[in-house]
Amino acid sequence: MRSPKILYFAISTFFFLTACTTGFHGSFAPSTYIGSEDGVNSEQISRVKGQSCQTRVLYLFPTGLPPSTAEAIQSAKDQYEGTKYLTDVSIDDRTEWEIGYSRQCITVEGIAHR
Repeated sequence: MRSPKILYFAISTFFFLTACTTGFHGSFAPSTYIGSEDGVNSEQISRVKGQSCQTRVLYLFPTGLPPSTAEAIQSAKDQYEGTKYLTDVSIDDRTEWEIGYSRQCITVEGIAHR
């Protein structure tokens, strides 16, 4: 009789723990703006996309640094040399669940200017 109870408890605990997310939601763009005269003679380059991710093994154990909005912005700006700022910025924070691990990513998309 004990065996089914232990199995039920183990399965319930597994689903309870894997349904939780520990990400820090609420991303913002800290410094991709035009200064007082930076945008007057700027040149639009192209659409860019940057990403910062962290993988969690067994949904609980993080590998590497947590995802960062600033790192994703810098990744987008690094696509073209001389990029000063981004416009029309969108920031997406999402978690992808796979078997045995999850991956949380912050994705920044915008238009690069120099």
